Amino acid sequence: MPDREEILRLVDELLRLAEGSNAETIEVEVEGVTVTVRRDMGAAAEGEAIEGVREREAIAEPEKVQRVRATTVGIFSAAKEWQPGDAVKRGTILGAIQSLGHVADITAPADGTIQEILAAAGAPVEYGQPLFAIALA
Repeated sequence: MPDREEILRLVDELLRLAEGSNAETIEVEVEGVTVTVRRDMGAAAEGEAIEGVREREAIAEPEKVQRVRATTVGIFSAAKEWQPGDAVKRGTILGAIQSLGHVADITAPADGTIQEILAAAGAPVEYGQPLFAIALA
């Protein structure tokens, strides 16, 4: 796991990349740590600078979040209507991906809570695409 200095250097680099970009969100995952930089596209230049400082402060103590990714290409179906905050245990079936008549279960890799649902039920998904973000317990 990267140390605090490495994470702050990564955040600085992401902020430099964001300056010349129209992207609202840039996300990088390194050694199990996910760093996300978001900016309000309607903010004034001064507001963007303040937002960047807030992001650095938020990253200083990274929250342990694990992305659950698609294991195949196909159509995703959720096991139930998941909501942010729902508790999951390691091995809980979160959903499945159907591809050419084959169904691949998607399971929670660890105990935690659903932080974000990143793929809608019935949506086509690509291999490696994030489906859920789980805040680890």
